[in-house]
Amino acid sequence: MQQIKREILNQEKYKSYYGYSEPKEYNVGFIPHKSGKYIIEIDSEIETVSQFSTAIQCLNVAKEEDEIEIHLQCNGGNVDAGGAFIHAIRKCPANIHIIATGGNHSYATHILLEADTFELSENFNSLIHNGGSGAIGNINEYHAKSDFDKKFIRDGFFSCYEGFLSNDEIEGVLRGDNIWLDAEAWVQRHDARNEYFKAKAEVYMKANMLVNENTTPEQELMFIEEVAPTPKRKPRAIKK
Repeated sequence: MQQIKREILNQEKYKSYYGYSEPKEYNVGFIPHKSGKYIIEIDSEIETVSQFSTAIQCLNVAKEEDEIEIHLQCNGGNVDAGGAFIHAIRKCPANIHIIATGGNHSYATHILLEADTFELSENFNSLIHNGGSGAIGNINEYHAKSDFDKKFIRDGFFSCYEGFLSNDEIEGVLRGDNIWLDAEAWVQRHDARNEYFKAKAEVYMKANMLVNENTTPEQELMFIEEVAPTPKRKPRAIKK
């Protein structure tokens, strides 16, 4: 039986790309086959974008025929750093498959919702809660930053959790409610989210005269897949 060798792309895994003062960079591996499979391990709190240095480079160079497999067990962390990783995911043409195990909380839920396909372990558990921030400086600067954060976080939550949480639930989280989900509850909500965006796409298409009495079922499905205003990429089948 042929043994496939996995190449570690960032060998100095206990040293950040930018030096020892930064947190350990997330491990990234590459398994060569007919195309290529990149494996990204996110296994600690997100603190700085340097943790994603090699991971983002892999997402940037991956082709449509490649595979991206993300192993996720993370308590969340820095929104700016995590946002850089999500931005790279959204640009990547390859299929993004996320394997989430154990606790995945806070901003880790944002990453999981970017998956094209995913699987959850039996001990998967997840917390959705309000974000934290702060400001220093003069009083007027403090108020300006606080006003900005309220809108910035609100817009981000409604964008990320649209169709996954109800509007009332999102408002509750912004007021301080905590929502805990196990694997079964996550899958149920994700299925409901898929149906939500499918229905939204149908309304969008009919409003734009893309679907009429002459449209075949096959054409309508094609329109849904190509035109639907989804959170990120074209909708794909979800593996549970």
